[in-house]
Amino acid sequence: MAAHHQQNAAGRRKVQVSYVIRGEVEKYNRNGVSALQLDPALNRLFTAGRDSIIRIWSVNQHKQDPYRASMEHHTDWVNDIVLCCNRNILISASSDTTVKVWNAHKGFCMSTLRTHKDYVKALAYAKDKELGWTDRYSFGM
Repeated sequence: MAAHHQQNAAGRRKVQVSYVIRGEVEKYNRNGVSALQLDPALNRLFTAGRDSIIRIWSVNQHKQDPYRASMEHHTDWVNDIVLCCNRNILISASSDTTVKVWNAHKGFCMSTLRTHKDYVKALAYAKDKELGWTDRYSFGM
């Protein structure tokens, strides 16, 4: 759902609300892909989209349908994703001002960090540390 605010000629505020009606399973990215992460050990590709959804794909060439699952919890663009902690954790940064920590195998959100006041555009982490997800850093714009 999106709300758009406009002022009419009389100076009164007009609110227009719009909804996106989707199918039960939406397999394909709408509005573009912002980030990719490959898990070569399990032949999976994670895509982060401008439609606020992270999707998991099989990169096995013998699969007819590469779509595996969706991870939906953000409310705005997902700008970046990082696969870490021995490929068990996926961290996502979004324009909804949150950083989310996901179970990469089961596809559920384990934690939401709400400390940013504006868009979170990029993520970075120290691969050589691999101590836990608290060692990761996020950068807001």
